[in-house]
Amino acid sequence: MIEARGLTKRFGQRLALYDVDLEAQPGDVLGLIGPNGAGKTTTIRILASLILPDTGTARVAGCDVIGDVERLRGAVGYMPELFGLYDELTIEQYLDFFARVYGFSGRTRRAQVDGVLELVDLDRKRKDRCEGLSKGVRQRLFLARTLLHDPDVLLLDEPASGLDPQARIDLRSLLGVLTAQGKTILISSHILAELDRICNRVVVLEGGSVRYAGTLAEATARLQDEQRVRIRVLDAETAARAQALLSDYEGAEDVRVDGTELQLRLTVSREAVPALHSHLVQAGIPLFSFEVRVPDLESLFLDVTQGRVT
Repeated sequence: MIEARGLTKRFGQRLALYDVDLEAQPGDVLGLIGPNGAGKTTTIRILASLILPDTGTARVAGCDVIGDVERLRGAVGYMPELFGLYDELTIEQYLDFFARVYGFSGRTRRAQVDGVLELVDLDRKRKDRCEGLSKGVRQRLFLARTLLHDPDVLLLDEPASGLDPQARIDLRSLLGVLTAQGKTILISSHILAELDRICNRVVVLEGGSVRYAGTLAEATARLQDEQRVRIRVLDAETAARAQALLSDYEGAEDVRVDGTELQLRLTVSREAVPALHSHLVQAGIPLFSFEVRVPDLESLFLDVTQGRVT
């Protein structure tokens, strides 16, 4: 449903994307991960046919982003990070206006508006004016607008940005419903915990280039022999002693201290982790906590990136 090969894009002297490949199969939820400036929005705007790549090719829902724009836009729902609202309109009027823009009329337009209002759980708020809506309600309204023409592919740019925890849970549940309907979703975010729960494939972008692309299962396999360990001790002096002990410990790498907390990568099997705990205790290091993190998207992100932006 989404296939891009060799996407490269410059804005003046700035190289925003370089040789980016990505793909998503029908029903996939593809997470596009990266810090601000990584190239996520540029990638999504190319896939939405809003800007042209300098080089490379891309097809979405079988439509070329350059040569088949009209058909592509009928198959794609694009939700940018920032949407415009007409404050004087009600939620229902706002959606009715865009349903007219999409070419719906009469009972069909009414059915489309009613359907998306029910889907995003805004039916009871249909008479509320857009002015003064909370961020969570706004995001649900924007998603409703994106779904008006029942697209096969959704391109969602930072939809969880600025949402409170409950609104993020609601959004995650809604995306689950859309996936169950068979829609293919590309969602960008720098909130890794959100993507970890809803995506089955991920692409990590940094500095405009792909650092990792694959399934979450493949990502976990890549990191299965590397654990992230977080240790809390009594005070800063104890933390310094623990850091010195760990500097010579086999398999302990990138040992960092932040106040009374130590973080490190342990490049040994999980079966060897208890030995590290025993090593510290036997050396007289009092431990307040000893946490081993299961490999997740944050682990993958830290493993493949270097902190660069375009």
